[in-house]
Amino acid sequence: MSQRHLVVTLCLSIALITAGCAAPTTPDGSPPTLTANDAADANALIQAHTETLGSSSFTVHSRTTTRDTNETFRLTTTQSWRVEPSHPVRMNVTRTQTAVGDAPNGSAQRPDGITAWRHGNETTVRVELDTGSQVRAVDLLNSSARLNRALHRQLLYRFSTHRNATVENVTRNGTHYYRVQAELNDTHVSSNASMTLLVHRAGYVREIKTTRTVAYRSGPRVITRTVRFSQINDTHVVRPSWA
Repeated sequence: MSQRHLVVTLCLSIALITAGCAAPTTPDGSPPTLTANDAADANALIQAHTETLGSSSFTVHSRTTTRDTNETFRLTTTQSWRVEPSHPVRMNVTRTQTAVGDAPNGSAQRPDGITAWRHGNETTVRVELDTGSQVRAVDLLNSSARLNRALHRQLLYRFSTHRNATVENVTRNGTHYYRVQAELNDTHVSSNASMTLLVHRAGYVREIKTTRTVAYRSGPRVITRTVRFSQINDTHVVRPSWA
């Protein structure tokens, strides 16, 4: 065998070994943690979502709109979480609410804005009122600055009641996702419920969209909600000046 032939053979062998040892990736370069079947399996999806984001910094934005079927009022609640789950956990949470029309009495009595700061297990809340702001320490278990709340696990658990789920491959800005669409089973207070998930193949939910009709004593209300996760491993949380 010539020296040139030997060099070519060795290079080809090394290339084959390297290719065989390399971890498989999705078209956008991220490891395919989730398959299409996993994306339609509520338990597998929630576990992957929790494990992936439980060790990563991230930002979440949530918008919930509640209206009556006669369109006499509309209540919009906007929340955001900025999370660094490393020890100690650091988290900033903000919540604002606006009402249009003849909104229920209870909503008008709620504060205009609430901001929470968490460092470890210590949580401080700032409440914005017409008369000014109030700052106080609160129990972590009674606050919105919990990791499960930021992950929206309870909302995702509703997916476990799905039926007729469909999964399709979609691409957004060059990134490949699974889009999961499903109807949810009715309950004694909720009907006409559906959920759409945009699932990143690396193992987390990028977007949640839900809609349902909920029975109230004053009449049925249509509730829609959109939750978006972003800035994965690129979120930095700092203590606010008021905390």
